[in-house]
Amino acid sequence: MRIYSACFYCICLLLLSACGNETPERQLMQTYTKRVANVLNEEIKAPTAASQLPALPPQKLRHQTTTDIREGMLDVLDFSYCGLLPLIASRNSSLGIVAQPSQRLIYEIEFYRKLTKCLPLLEKDPILDHELKARIKAVYTIKTQNLPKVIWNALYTGQEIEASLALNLPPLPLQKSSHSEALRALNKLYSVTNILNKDSSADKLSLDRIEESFAAIYHAPLGTPLLKSLLLLEATLNDVAEIINTRLLRRPLCFPGMQNPQADILKNIFTEYYARQIQPYMSKTHRIGEQWFTLHEITLKKLPIPNNIESYVAQVFLKDSSSSIWNRYIAARDKHTHAWQTILKQCQLMPSRSN
Repeated sequence: MRIYSACFYCICLLLLSACGNETPERQLMQTYTKRVANVLNEEIKAPTAASQLPALPPQKLRHQTTTDIREGMLDVLDFSYCGLLPLIASRNSSLGIVAQPSQRLIYEIEFYRKLTKCLPLLEKDPILDHELKARIKAVYTIKTQNLPKVIWNALYTGQEIEASLALNLPPLPLQKSSHSEALRALNKLYSVTNILNKDSSADKLSLDRIEESFAAIYHAPLGTPLLKSLLLLEATLNDVAEIINTRLLRRPLCFPGMQNPQADILKNIFTEYYARQIQPYMSKTHRIGEQWFTLHEITLKKLPIPNNIESYVAQVFLKDSSSSIWNRYIAARDKHTHAWQTILKQCQLMPSRSN
């Protein structure tokens, strides 16, 4: 009997703990939805599975295999000629072999830059034989083909993206918070893709600062907080729009020439909860989301995406796909706006400059 009582006590504690873990953001959204539902005498539908953030696919599904340079191909190169000997020695050291994707990215960019500058000199050098030049060109071709996959692996398979998209992170906070550092780091880091289209700005990229950008992304994770906020807003805006539309289909809230205290209460809920609290939160989330999604979209257009995670990428990183979290949030926002405009116009309570 004591065992069962102890188990029951533990379960109660867990349930109370779970209730206590509701974030202020979620509590605000729930209160807003309940207030609208109560004043309109409508029920709130249970949340759908679509409102859950999908888990980041395992690293083995995200990692892309690059082409190895055949053993011996580099042995005949005059490393001192292109200044590659110290770089290759560092890469083949015990630390270089176990390097993180970010460190591998730095190595590959340095190698690519040096070899790119060296090729014209090799072509003009009459001393080098044709066979050696052909081997150097072969190495350059492999490095060029590998670079998009190396960049992908650095950006989307390292511990930084895993920290940013950890499922246990809360949504963006209601209070004022700055995420500019994480966005600046993303912007600097993802600009490495400019090297793929021979952009001159890529030559100005400081490789010494790349690790700083990776560290900023790791220590100020932004992915999950942003995406959870968008999902929370999507669910809330859809719920409120559904409540309003269902009520209007059942029976108008206001009739011409008749006063309606219920409509005044509804307008107060709109002002107090949506206009003063949720709308500023939406504005912040929208501003961060536009930058975050745009950076990923621009980057992913230049990189190969593994086929088996395309659906995840479309949902989490892209704006315009049908399953995109961002696209779904925008649709919910517009649906919510239209519902409120309809019911407030019906009651002649639309906000204006004067009120």
